[in-house]
Amino acid sequence: MNRLEALEARARQLLSQGSLSRSQCGASLIQLVQPLLDAGVLEWERSGAGQRLAVRTLDAARAFLLQRFPALESETAGAEGVPARVQGLARYRDSKAVANDTPEIVCTRIWKDECLSLWDKPTVASLLTAQHGVFSFVLGAGSPYALHGECALVENPTVFNGFDRLATEAGLVIHGKGRISERLLDWMAAQRDPNFCLVHFPDYDPVGLDEFLRLRSKLADRVRLHCPSDLPDLFARYSKPGLLANPHSRTILERLRHSEDPSVQLVVALIDHHSGGLEQESLLV
Repeated sequence: MNRLEALEARARQLLSQGSLSRSQCGASLIQLVQPLLDAGVLEWERSGAGQRLAVRTLDAARAFLLQRFPALESETAGAEGVPARVQGLARYRDSKAVANDTPEIVCTRIWKDECLSLWDKPTVASLLTAQHGVFSFVLGAGSPYALHGECALVENPTVFNGFDRLATEAGLVIHGKGRISERLLDWMAAQRDPNFCLVHFPDYDPVGLDEFLRLRSKLADRVRLHCPSDLPDLFARYSKPGLLANPHSRTILERLRHSEDPSVQLVVALIDHHSGGLEQESLLV
């Protein structure tokens, strides 16, 4: 039982019993119901050698707690057997309150069918990409999809859509939508084909480099940062100081200066020299 489930259970018990001993309440429940204590809806009263939290106005207490836990109206915890996002909304008014169990949709563009297999057989994803512009699949537990050969990961939709204009050997590109999920990263790390490798196309700024090192921590030498030969020229023409304005980015940059990865060192030197980062869309100029 997680923290929210435990808090919901104590709130349900308080309403059904009319009171809870202080030892049963816990700091989270006391903090939650402090407005009810202030209003006299709940009160502390003596119980033996200790205290208990007693309900003085049941309707008011129920209305207040229902604002936090809508499922208190039902006999059960509510929304059982439905996706976690729906359950979180039904129980806590927050779709992100419960660990997400929704299968991930992976959006790709594919030119070489052999780069993606389904049940150990090549797909026809290149044809579907040519017809529809993208090929997507659902990545769940025990996915039958696998990656092969050189693949690419891009951060932004513009480079994803224009990826075929870049000089690269990758036969497949994945749209990462910023920082990729742990689920997608774990799937990449679990690829069994020894020829599988990943080329990362992030923004050339602290956040993008930090994401590359995150990939590196799971994929090791199977991932490399895309550093084209004209990267210094692109920095000179298009670098953007605003990419370093966020204090969080500056903190990351200071940590990156201690990285031993040669490609990270190269980009950090360019960032320092030009006092700015470079958006990956510059690769398409």
